[in-house]
Amino acid sequence: MLKKIFLTLLVSTSVFAAHQVGVNVNDREVGGEIRLDMGRMGNAMNNAYIGARFLNGDNNNSNTIVDPDPLVEVSFMVMRPVQGVQGLKLGFGIKGEYTEIDGERYAAIPLGIEAELRLPINTPFPFYLNGAFYYAPSVLSFKEGDGYMETRIGLDVEPIENARIGVGYRIIDTDLKTRDVTYNDAWYFGMRLDF
Repeated sequence: MLKKIFLTLLVSTSVFAAHQVGVNVNDREVGGEIRLDMGRMGNAMNNAYIGARFLNGDNNNSNTIVDPDPLVEVSFMVMRPVQGVQGLKLGFGIKGEYTEIDGERYAAIPLGIEAELRLPINTPFPFYLNGAFYYAPSVLSFKEGDGYMETRIGLDVEPIENARIGVGYRIIDTDLKTRDVTYNDAWYFGMRLDF
């Protein structure tokens, strides 16, 4: 089933003018993400992106969940270069998250910031340092949710133009009203294609 989902994502990227599509894996999990460039869809919203993400979490990367369901996300973000700082892009976004944690439904609408820096080093191909932080207090959490926090950091290399590989680390907390929950705490390897 997961193979069919990712194949559908890859095929649909050209149809919907995708900006980027990415896949990340570790020994227990697989995740996928797609972002669509709103400027390519016939409107004036340059540097604005809508996206979707799927993370098939595993209880081996969470010591607080027995049976995690996949985490599904939709997002909207504005990201643009920072004037005066060469190679730095900064973005602000909002996401909608949904999953089930040990049979309890969880939803949240976190707000956050993302950054990407092309490292100023002299190498045959560019390196990028990237990170993200998203947070939703209990007032932006629904169903049985009581808060959301995600921290992510990664290092990518672009050996071929518009194709990156990299490593990263993420922590995703999906707290419930009854207990604190870490949905995911893991390293991952990823690949990203930009169009």
